[in-house]
Amino acid sequence: MPARYVLALKGSGGEETAHAWAESHAAAAGVPVVRVHVSTGDDVEFAHPEPHRTTDVVLPTGPVPEQLARFLQDDDALVISTGKTGFIHSRVFGTMSLRIAAVTRCAVVVVPHLDLRFRSGVVAGVKADDLLDPVVRAASDEAARRGEPLQVVHSSFSGIVPAPVETSASALEQAAALVQRLHPRATLRTRETVRPPAEALLDASRNAALVVIGAGHAHRSEHSLGPVVQDVLVNINAPVLIVPGDRAHHSG
Repeated sequence: MPARYVLALKGSGGEETAHAWAESHAAAAGVPVVRVHVSTGDDVEFAHPEPHRTTDVVLPTGPVPEQLARFLQDDDALVISTGKTGFIHSRVFGTMSLRIAAVTRCAVVVVPHLDLRFRSGVVAGVKADDLLDPVVRAASDEAARRGEPLQVVHSSFSGIVPAPVETSASALEQAAALVQRLHPRATLRTRETVRPPAEALLDASRNAALVVIGAGHAHRSEHSLGPVVQDVLVNINAPVLIVPGDRAHHSG
């Protein structure tokens, strides 16, 4: 569970969905919301829908991703909005959500400007690595909080050659065993696919309330992300929680 939800504001409108997401999750967790924006010299006035729980912070003028990275702590959850959608395999690397997620060490939630009222279920993308545990923990916690099903997706696609069968089975078996231990009453579905992982996750998340994927610090070097996270964010169609690999107890 994060110590606080940090909502990054651009001050340009269209951020209501991200704002509501951060407020609702903070209220459920009993943690504060901190709304931040980087000063442009003409700072906006903030409304305070819940002044007893919400704090506003204006960061010094400078590159937004770097200023946020300096402000954030490892046990925060950063919430940012995006209106960016594209086509699968797009190579638009300059979008702000990508740049922020690439330099941030805490959990990051990217919320598209969509109507989320009728969405349900949580989707988690896993593979047999050290990110499986924190991804499954965060996804199963969110599904349990919502009282909705969890779908765990593993792709055996690896370029032209599929991954060995035992690798895919191991990843899904590990995920199922962890969910059973954490939330025995959870409604769980596991799905193995040979499609590229970003395509499979985007397809599974068309009506989902949240997608959970992992990005270790090794993939957050030189202001870049791994290709799966990159493609999911560029083509985002549901809120996406990016879990850092060394923070096993983050949840969205």
